[in-house]
Amino acid sequence: MREYVDVTGASGASYRFMRFRDGRPLSPMGGNYLYARFTGDRFELIFAGEAPNLLLNARERWAEAVSGFQATELYSRLNISERIRQMELSDIAAANRPPMNAETEDRKVG
Repeated sequence: MREYVDVTGASGASYRFMRFRDGRPLSPMGGNYLYARFTGDRFELIFAGEAPNLLLNARERWAEAVSGFQATELYSRLNISERIRQMELSDIAAANRPPMNAETEDRKVG
Protein backbone atom coordinates (compact mmCIF):
# COMPACT_ATOMS: atom_id res chain seq x y z
CA MET A 1 0.00 0.00 0.00
CA ARG A 2 1.07 3.54 -0.56
CA GLU A 3 2.15 5.51 2.50
CA TYR A 4 1.00 8.73 0.84
CA VAL A 5 -1.58 9.57 -1.80
CA ASP A 6 -2.01 12.83 -3.65
CA VAL A 7 -5.61 13.68 -4.48
CA THR A 8 -6.47 16.42 -6.97
CA GLY A 9 -9.41 18.72 -6.35
CA ALA A 10 -11.71 20.39 -8.90
CA SER A 11 -9.58 23.54 -8.58
CA GLY A 12 -6.52 21.62 -9.75
CA ALA A 13 -4.93 21.80 -6.30
CA SER A 14 -3.20 18.65 -5.06
CA TYR A 15 -3.64 17.44 -1.48
CA ARG A 16 -1.27 14.93 0.16
CA PHE A 17 -2.67 12.41 2.65
CA MET A 18 -0.73 10.01 4.87
CA ARG A 19 -1.91 6.42 5.39
CA PHE A 20 -3.07 5.45 8.87
CA ARG A 21 -1.27 2.36 10.15
CA ASP A 22 -2.30 0.15 13.03
CA GLY A 23 -0.28 0.97 16.08
CA ARG A 24 0.06 4.63 15.16
CA PRO A 25 -2.75 6.72 16.63
CA LEU A 26 -4.65 9.27 14.63
CA SER A 27 -3.97 12.82 15.70
CA PRO A 28 -6.40 14.61 18.03
CA MET A 29 -5.94 17.65 15.75
CA GLY A 30 -8.33 18.73 13.05
CA GLY A 31 -7.91 17.51 9.51
CA ASN A 32 -9.30 15.93 6.42
CA TYR A 33 -9.48 12.18 5.89
CA LEU A 34 -10.18 9.66 3.15
CA TYR A 35 -11.49 6.11 3.05
CA ALA A 36 -10.08 4.26 0.07
CA ARG A 37 -9.27 0.94 -1.50
CA PHE A 38 -6.83 -0.21 -4.13
CA THR A 39 -7.75 -2.40 -7.06
CA GLY A 40 -4.34 -3.47 -8.25
CA ASP A 41 -2.44 -0.19 -8.41
CA ARG A 42 -5.59 1.86 -8.93
CA PHE A 43 -6.58 4.13 -6.02
CA GLU A 44 -10.34 4.35 -5.46
CA LEU A 45 -11.67 7.11 -3.21
CA ILE A 46 -14.70 5.90 -1.22
CA PHE A 47 -15.32 8.79 1.17
CA ALA A 48 -13.79 12.19 1.93
CA GLY A 49 -14.45 13.88 5.25
CA GLU A 50 -13.23 16.56 7.62
CA ALA A 51 -13.18 16.62 11.39
CA PRO A 52 -12.19 18.92 14.24
CA ASN A 53 -10.57 15.88 15.91
CA LEU A 54 -9.31 13.07 13.70
CA LEU A 55 -8.81 10.73 16.64
CA LEU A 56 -12.49 10.96 17.63
CA ASN A 57 -14.20 11.50 14.29
CA ALA A 58 -12.25 9.99 11.38
CA ARG A 59 -13.60 6.47 11.94
CA GLU A 60 -17.29 7.37 12.35
CA ARG A 61 -18.32 5.80 9.03
CA TRP A 62 -15.44 3.32 8.66
CA ALA A 63 -17.57 0.18 9.28
CA GLU A 64 -20.04 1.35 6.61
CA ALA A 65 -17.17 1.96 4.17
CA VAL A 66 -15.72 -1.49 4.78
CA SER A 67 -19.00 -3.40 4.57
CA GLY A 68 -20.61 -1.45 1.75
CA PHE A 69 -17.62 -0.42 -0.35
CA GLN A 70 -14.75 -2.73 0.69
CA ALA A 71 -12.60 0.17 1.93
CA THR A 72 -9.19 -0.98 3.09
CA GLU A 73 -7.26 2.21 3.79
CA LEU A 74 -7.70 5.35 5.88
CA TYR A 75 -5.63 8.43 5.00
CA SER A 76 -5.45 11.72 6.87
CA ARG A 77 -4.17 15.24 6.38
CA LEU A 78 -3.73 17.61 9.33
CA ASN A 79 -5.40 20.99 9.07
CA ILE A 80 -6.41 23.04 12.09
CA SER A 81 -8.50 25.63 10.21
CA GLU A 82 -12.14 24.55 9.92
CA ARG A 83 -12.76 26.86 6.97
CA ILE A 84 -9.82 25.47 5.01
CA ARG A 85 -10.76 21.86 5.87
CA GLN A 86 -14.25 22.46 4.50
CA MET A 87 -12.92 24.14 1.35
CA GLU A 88 -10.52 21.25 0.73
CA LEU A 89 -13.29 18.71 1.31
CA SER A 90 -15.59 20.47 -1.17
CA ASP A 91 -12.77 20.68 -3.73
CA ILE A 92 -11.87 16.99 -3.38
CA ALA A 93 -15.50 15.78 -3.41
CA ALA A 94 -16.36 17.88 -6.48
CA ALA A 95 -13.49 16.41 -8.50
CA ASN A 96 -13.62 12.80 -7.31
CA ARG A 97 -17.29 12.20 -6.41
CA PRO A 98 -16.68 9.58 -3.72
CA PRO A 99 -19.71 7.25 -3.56
CA MET A 100 -20.30 7.65 0.19
CA ASN A 101 -20.26 11.46 -0.16
CA ALA A 102 -22.91 11.19 -2.89
CA GLU A 103 -25.09 9.09 -0.56
CA THR A 104 -24.72 11.74 2.16
CA GLU A 105 -25.81 14.47 -0.26
CA ASP A 106 -28.77 12.36 -1.42
CA ARG A 107 -29.94 12.01 2.21
CA LYS A 108 -29.75 15.79 2.70
CA VAL A 109 -31.84 16.45 -0.43
CA GLY A 110 -34.36 13.67 0.13
